[in-house]
Amino acid sequence: MRRHIRRGALLASTALMLAAGAAAQQAGRETRPEAREPVAFTAGELSFDERSNTVIASGGVEAWQGGRVLRAREIRFNRNTNRILARGDVAIVEEDGRVLFAEEAELTDDMREGVARDIRALLAEGGRFAANGARRSEGRFTDMRRGVYSTCESCPENPQRPPLWQIRADRVIHDEQEKTVEYFDATLQFAGVPVAYVPYFSHPDPSVKRQSGFLFPDFGSSKHLGAFFRQPYYWAISPQSDATFAPMITSRQNVPVFGEYRRRFNSGFFTVRGSGTIDSDREGRGHIFSTGRFSIDETWRAGWNLQRSSDRDYLRQYRVGNLDSSSALVTEPFVEGFGRNFYMRADSFWYQGLRVDDSRDEIPLVLPRGYAEYVTDIDRLGGQLNTSVGFFATNRRTGTDTRRVASRATYSVPISGPIGDVWTFAGNLDVIGYNVGGDTTATPVPGGRDGTYGRAHPQVSATWRWPLIRAGWGGAQLIEPIVQAVAGPSIGDTTRYPNEDSVDLEFSASNLFGFNKYPGVDRLEGGTRINAGLRGAWYVGGMSIDGLFGQSYRLTDDSSFPAGSGLESRRSDYVTRLSVSPNEYVTLSYRGRFDNDNFSNALSDFNGTFSYGGRYLSLSYIDAPAQPLALQPEARREIVAAVGGKIHGFWRGAVGARRDLEANEMVASFGSLTYEDECFAFQAIYSRRFSSTQTQDQGTDLIFRLVFKTVGDFGFSAF
Repeated sequence: MRRHIRRGALLASTALMLAAGAAAQQAGRETRPEAREPVAFTAGELSFDERSNTVIASGGVEAWQGGRVLRAREIRFNRNTNRILARGDVAIVEEDGRVLFAEEAELTDDMREGVARDIRALLAEGGRFAANGARRSEGRFTDMRRGVYSTCESCPENPQRPPLWQIRADRVIHDEQEKTVEYFDATLQFAGVPVAYVPYFSHPDPSVKRQSGFLFPDFGSSKHLGAFFRQPYYWAISPQSDATFAPMITSRQNVPVFGEYRRRFNSGFFTVRGSGTIDSDREGRGHIFSTGRFSIDETWRAGWNLQRSSDRDYLRQYRVGNLDSSSALVTEPFVEGFGRNFYMRADSFWYQGLRVDDSRDEIPLVLPRGYAEYVTDIDRLGGQLNTSVGFFATNRRTGTDTRRVASRATYSVPISGPIGDVWTFAGNLDVIGYNVGGDTTATPVPGGRDGTYGRAHPQVSATWRWPLIRAGWGGAQLIEPIVQAVAGPSIGDTTRYPNEDSVDLEFSASNLFGFNKYPGVDRLEGGTRINAGLRGAWYVGGMSIDGLFGQSYRLTDDSSFPAGSGLESRRSDYVTRLSVSPNEYVTLSYRGRFDNDNFSNALSDFNGTFSYGGRYLSLSYIDAPAQPLALQPEARREIVAAVGGKIHGFWRGAVGARRDLEANEMVASFGSLTYEDECFAFQAIYSRRFSSTQTQDQGTDLIFRLVFKTVGDFGFSAF
């Protein structure tokens, strides 16, 4: 006998309920807490078969218990067996967002166990399963037969076409509690073509961000190592820390082991990366890099950067770090504070040279070093005082040992003139004390006179600007003459002072105006001089042009500036800068220096970038004659060009080269090709060095990397 309730009926928990807990007790078994929750549902039509004691719901049925939802065209609940039979477009939505689709499913009353036919599953991070059939047990295991896994979306034009990659296996087990996916007799297919087979394979559930286990290996070859294979193992120690271990097997060297440890705290983090090996000569070699940052409070923080290696060649041979852009490894502990009007920092520097001609005995240990700066609020006159003080001590095995305390106070006040001009009057006082020891005659380290001594250097300046602005030609034009007069005592003989921070002098438009054209305070610019320049700008729509041309004039000779610096005579070289941006796609910049007598080139530096539609072209050119006394022993004239960006669809790429025009030879070239979509990424990187530098030998690097998202990645490299 069957009774019917017509369309539109709602069976809530207070009406007809499938009380899973009560049914379980009737069956004589203990109930779980979640099983005691009633199963309520809605349906378009409901009937009850009294003979089989079965509730039949049809017409867009939706049943839910706690956070789990079951949808189907028809659901049958047998109260004798406490089993649910769902048919037609079955969908089970879990609390964590996972969705299981099936043509037919038979489940227990709490929907934690059962079997399904023709299933598909949607997991986190785009993970997708499909299988002929599956069995769910213990509320955690889903055992699938002839399963397929991928994170690739189906092709909209041809859904039957195989995805870009997929893993096919005779058996797949998904453990929802341990968050793992295991494959038995698995085959990796790429575009439907089998490319790899393994009898067993596992990876974390796509919802897992961190889980212990083996990562995909790296392999390749190099001139020093021969063929190599590196197998990383990842260890999720705790929610706040993890570690990675990666032993490497090589055909020419002993086994090095690479490792990394990371730990986060409420106030900061630290990481440690390193490696070690016993080479063929039975010598221990390795490296350690570490970084830490910790907030003490809202004002202060502390940290460190640690970089050490057993030797320079180890880093190059094992491709550790970026030697192309580094001339030294730096170890730097520090503490610093940021305030509304002040900044303070205390640190130390321990260098390890990477250049061929670096001498360990001549490289300084900077311990300690401190710096503090304070800026007052603007006073009643509109002026502002900036004060700073710093100290450091350097020690060398061979060469000068320097201890220095330096303070600077600068006060400036702007005053508006009667014709729209602006006057800025400023005063500056440098007070520096030295204690110098060691071998001051050693070269090439900074020298100086032995003993304790100091100097005070006051200066005053007046700067006049007259910005003339005109509206027209579709925008606004600016012409601004700038004249600055600076007066102070002459410096005299500077060789009696050590030079730790002012070796690298580069005169350009960026330091034309100011009290000191040197980058530090060990060398100061004295005497009376006039700095003059003319700035011009034009702004219209999205276009801008901005440039400056100027020169410095001294009233007396100053022998402290080296020949070739552009400042060795009373009239300095001419300096200029120009930036042009005609639209959002083009950016051009130029800076130059020209001889004060014949206007010949002393420095030309051009950079240009053109970008449109995700593609770019960059060009840079530099031309600098030889200036042996100004740290430019050889003429430099080279060009660097690169083009890259989006190629088509998911493909991106870039190629570039660097050529020495002075020697008429290539310096380096590089290229990259990248593919990335929602489920897969591929990257190929090529670089070649045509000549050796002090930190890199000539050679070719080639790297391939494949990334199967949510599964893992592996790569090949040759260098």
